[in-house]
Amino acid sequence: MTMRTRTLSLAVASALVLAGCGSGGSDDEGVADLSATKLISTAKKQLGQEDNVRIKGKGSDEGQEIEVDIGFAGGDAEGSVTASGQTLGVLKADGKSYFKADAKFFESSGAPAEAARTIGGKWVLIDPNNADFAELGNFVSKDKFVDELLDPEGKVKKGKEKKVNGVDCVTLKDGEGTLYLDKEDGRPVSLVSEGGSDGEGTLNFTYEKVDPVEAPAASEVVDLASLGG
Repeated sequence: MTMRTRTLSLAVASALVLAGCGSGGSDDEGVADLSATKLISTAKKQLGQEDNVRIKGKGSDEGQEIEVDIGFAGGDAEGSVTASGQTLGVLKADGKSYFKADAKFFESSGAPAEAARTIGGKWVLIDPNNADFAELGNFVSKDKFVDELLDPEGKVKKGKEKKVNGVDCVTLKDGEGTLYLDKEDGRPVSLVSEGGSDGEGTLNFTYEKVDPVEAPAASEVVDLASLGG
């Protein structure tokens, strides 16, 4: 269970090259007595049932600072992903996914100045059939993002119970980090990566209402296919 920061780094790099051209309950006993394997599946199930989830945190990978702040509202999502001071906006609405960055971001990544001015500040439509763009789209696909975050590295073991962010939690540890789950229902509370192959950092999960996400206006969208990208 890691922050998957390297996935972010590779996704951003790939995209830039192309651009240049309601919760479910548990039983009354809580989840503390479940096995580690069962707790992982419970955590994924609980997140899948939540209509409102915010995943927010920061970390680093090979000297690169990473920040993530994404709110999921039903099947839609909106937020930002920052790598080494450069920020991408990400959005999913009405079944379509987009990302956005300023012109300087695209220029610094090798895009021609004219293309950077055309794309910069616009929402770029993510082609789900393009493997490189699909990586970016995964950040606003709750199921895919959660599957990556909660994919164990090696054997998972239960640790000592601990209060995290004011919540009594059960603890799961693998070769890369620690996942804290709400002792009552198994919802993820915090994920701490501890300097393994995917870097180090912390992601926190909250479940307050997330504002509805609106699709960008057509005038604010760029389809790279129409630009010959």
